[in-house]
Amino acid sequence: MIRSEADHSVFYRHSKVGSIYLVVYVDDIVLTGNDNHGISQIKQHIYHHFQTKDLDKFRYFLGIEVAQSNNGIVIF
Repeated sequence: MIRSEADHSVFYRHSKVGSIYLVVYVDDIVLTGNDNHGISQIKQHIYHHFQTKDLDKFRYFLGIEVAQSNNGIVIF
């Protein structure tokens, strides 16, 4: 993963398979992208080294409500 120059709490990885973005804020982590296999590998790495749990699709982050569907996401 490469740390973003614009925001040091954002990390990303781009490959031929797809992209992955990881955002860290205090004790919250958002992991998203279109490389499902890569995301699974990163999750396993994080679980192995830190005490974490997967909350699946997120609904709130930093006080922002997120609604997800097959058509995309809506941020309130």
